[in-house]
Amino acid sequence: MRKRKFYTKSFIFLLIVTTFFTTSCKDQSETGLVDLSLKFNSKAKTNVSRDISPSNDELTVFRFEVNGSGPNSKTFNIETSESSTQLCDLEKGKWDISVTGYNVNDEAIVEGNGTYYLFNSQSNVNISLDYIVGNGDVDIDLYWNENQVDPERVSIITTYYKLDNNTFSEYTIEDDFIYEDGHANVSTTLPCGNYVLASKLFSGTTELSGFAEELRVISNHTTSGSNTYIIGDTTLDYGISFTCNTHLPIKGVITSLPETIIQGQTMTLTYTPTEIPDGYSESDIRYSWYYEGSLISGESTNILSILPVEGQHRYDMFAYIDGISGTLGSTKIIITCD
Repeated sequence: MRKRKFYTKSFIFLLIVTTFFTTSCKDQSETGLVDLSLKFNSKAKTNVSRDISPSNDELTVFRFEVNGSGPNSKTFNIETSESSTQLCDLEKGKWDISVTGYNVNDEAIVEGNGTYYLFNSQSNVNISLDYIVGNGDVDIDLYWNENQVDPERVSIITTYYKLDNNTFSEYTIEDDFIYEDGHANVSTTLPCGNYVLASKLFSGTTELSGFAEELRVISNHTTSGSNTYIIGDTTLDYGISFTCNTHLPIKGVITSLPETIIQGQTMTLTYTPTEIPDGYSESDIRYSWYYEGSLISGESTNILSILPVEGQHRYDMFAYIDGISGTLGSTKIIITCD
């Protein structure tokens, strides 16, 4: 739902913990016992480029808590800082296992669970940790050139898109926001997860500027950040320039053809991935493009062909795989003339 309020820059993230911890277990001669090897795959952010997110430490799993209940009312509870561990002398049969990952502040940021039947021939379990349920707060500052906007008519519209699996779905929320000259602040509470926040600046009914950024929300935490609206035409000749930043889990670059354009000429932006998470290919990547904070309908590939208009404009692209978002970073396109 699009609302009069405001926003800032956004993201995403992937952490595949690769260290291993194993406890030496004696050979099992009892027919009713089995050893269990656990491996946790945690979707947790490891690198921040241009999104609004907590710090890296706050988005990294430092401690796992594992609970299990099985046959004959048997249970276990362990804590480990490693992504793999081994448990000895478990009763064979059905086990319900849950895992919660905690960050450096001991806040629960990811969790996973499942039911597994354990036998000697089937005693390795991979548990995927998705975002933990719960809510977090966001507090974002937005800025613009106060000499370009009538303070009596200024307003901001923000739209939140929540990433679920491979789909960004619009999420309706009422924001609390405060306006000042050249500045606005928005604060709200959101369910934990990944978002794209699209924002537009208006003077009355006239749209002046916009952007789209990733936003990360974790449980019982306030995510803060800021962004600036770019308004107006400041250069003289037709030209084009880019500011592109990338971060994990999907790295890549944007190129444009032609590199210099004239009025009325079509321009093509092409995103080329240079680093893709293990186990995935280029065909697994999904894309969404934004122009001045508005989703460009129907553009879901790595190539965008546009007919640029005069002025300074902003394009944003988001690449994601299986609900793991990897932002390419904002691509600011400047097209001006005498």
